[in-house]
Amino acid sequence: MSKWITYKGKKILYSDYRGMNTDQMIAQLREEANMIMNEPGKILNLSNFEGTVIAPEFMKVANELGKTTEKKVEKSAVVGVTGIKAVLLNSYNMITGGNLRAFKDEESAKEYLVS
Repeated sequence: MSKWITYKGKKILYSDYRGMNTDQMIAQLREEANMIMNEPGKILNLSNFEGTVIAPEFMKVANELGKTTEKKVEKSAVVGVTGIKAVLLNSYNMITGGNLRAFKDEESAKEYLVS
């Protein structure tokens, strides 16, 4: 589910991928991209991938959409990205020109976004 949340007076697009299979994650990613592109101005973005498996199909769609959405993102943070997912994150940043940063918990990620 993607939704707008407010943290310390700042609007953040929050997307929770926990418990989803690959098809659900891709649908969620498309919804998130649509919300980003329909928002005027730049946005803050937080995604939670704790306990998820990142499939090649998901990364393909993420890389494609990211090339368009990254220009609309002021800051972006992710939670639950360790091990091989961290390697995929680095690859995503290189392909899209993004600057996603990984954090160990949502609180740290939110603090980064509003700083």
